[in-house]
Amino acid sequence: MSMVIPTQIEKCKGAMLATAIGDALGWPNEPRSKNRTKKPQVVDHFVEWTRSSNNPRWHDEKILPGEYSDDTQLTLSVARSIITGNWENFFAEKELPFWLNYERGGGGALLKAAKSYKKGLLLWKSQYNRDYFNAGGNGAVMRILPHVIASAKAADTTKLMLDVMKDTLITHGHPRAFLGATCYAYALDYLLRKDTVLEYGELVTAVIDGQNVWGAALASDVFEEWLDIAKQCCAYDFSLEWDNVRDHMVRQLEFISSSLKKGLILDDIKVLTNLECFDKSNGAGDVAVLSAIYLASRYANNPSLGIKIPAFLFGADTDTIASITGGLLGMLSGMNWIPVEWREVQDYNCLIQMTELLMADDKKEATKKEVATAKMQNNQWKTTPIGKMRFVESKSVPNGKNGIVIIEKWQTTLGQTLYTKTFQPKEIPSQIHQSEKQMSAQQPFSSYRDLDFQPQKESSLTSMALSQITKPEEQNTAVSKQFVLNLVDISELLDNPQFKTSITVGKTLKIIKSLIDGKEIRASIAKKYHVDPSFVEEIEKHILLTVPLRENS
Repeated sequence: MSMVIPTQIEKCKGAMLATAIGDALGWPNEPRSKNRTKKPQVVDHFVEWTRSSNNPRWHDEKILPGEYSDDTQLTLSVARSIITGNWENFFAEKELPFWLNYERGGGGALLKAAKSYKKGLLLWKSQYNRDYFNAGGNGAVMRILPHVIASAKAADTTKLMLDVMKDTLITHGHPRAFLGATCYAYALDYLLRKDTVLEYGELVTAVIDGQNVWGAALASDVFEEWLDIAKQCCAYDFSLEWDNVRDHMVRQLEFISSSLKKGLILDDIKVLTNLECFDKSNGAGDVAVLSAIYLASRYANNPSLGIKIPAFLFGADTDTIASITGGLLGMLSGMNWIPVEWREVQDYNCLIQMTELLMADDKKEATKKEVATAKMQNNQWKTTPIGKMRFVESKSVPNGKNGIVIIEKWQTTLGQTLYTKTFQPKEIPSQIHQSEKQMSAQQPFSSYRDLDFQPQKESSLTSMALSQITKPEEQNTAVSKQFVLNLVDISELLDNPQFKTSITVGKTLKIIKSLIDGKEIRASIAKKYHVDPSFVEEIEKHILLTVPLRENS
């Protein structure tokens, strides 16, 4: 009986789903996951587990079965960026900074890059660029699948490779990151276009043969400024290091090819050990993709097992290797093979929908239709830098004796689930406590640019002000309100259609005064000044609670 080859759309959906599945299976077992369970068990299903988190303060966070980490979060961030049409700017200026609000398990290079872009600084031009050019981790490899899906109808891989390189340099500067990402993209693209049965070991041979494509150096005419800075700031010869990494990867691929020929006597652990899966460099981009290519080749006929093995490869970077192995196996086999219990992965429908949008001829128009449909089903949407979101629910967990961490669940119009956190100290006046709860529910993202994401810091302007209350006698300090705008807020308000009507500055100031006074509800204020309630709501987002410091402090 002949094997049915999945269609390209089925392959892409399978790749997106299997990427998230591998991530969710492997995350609890990843060395940096801070899983409270010291010896996780090898199972065939998703598990609930407890993570010890230090952002915004130390607390235990319950991770539900099937929930994924930063690998899938940033894959969806890249996908959202692509469908906007100007993905480079959107990803660096909006997605990465905003990701700090909800990140789960992000690595050092990614967090440093996101914080740099939050300040409006290009990391490779900043004072931290030496660390940047040493960053060869798999944080770029794990997120480039959407570029492959979006280029499915392209005639060749030229633009794909260019986009993957541009994506990588946003966060990583070492050749191991670049070549890991381009090699993974090449392997995915090969499987996407494969319309016959994949022979045993064929993928490895194809990647070796394509080394001049995925291994081509950064084009000097496109990356001239970047390469000039690399020459000045690298502690190594960038071009020489690029060649060394590529040549080493080809030798490792040849080792994989010869290993696969051993058939039944093949020892996965020995092969993966040789591929540096358990070394200090196990989080490098080249290590991740080489491991995934080996596993996808070895278990092409059993994708479930192919994902399960790296997900429980204790001592390795389990979530990322399982994630990108899943990407390859999903791109090969589509989605019909996915077990029922794995279809409970977080945001299953969102992953499918995002794939369809990436493959649409007019991505922006298709996205507008989906967003419009979501808005019709619910009217509680709040504006954020990456699109509309709605509040779902919240819960609180203790932060020792210091206070509580409030975890809020949100959902985007395209169906992605996000969790944001804020710290709330104990022994605060009930008046302030209630005000903060109300503000958290109504305007959680309005001042996200001013949040402090360093560990042990509060994550909102209100809680930072409240943290100044240290003595019982100070707890009766009066709470005041302020109308706060920064330059970005002003630009966004000026772009709001409400401000292009006949509303005067004087009327706007009266509305602000009424909101600060707090004696009238929003609807009454709108009626009193003959404006749309949404205009008052937009203004209200910038009314913040403040607690004055003691005069002698």
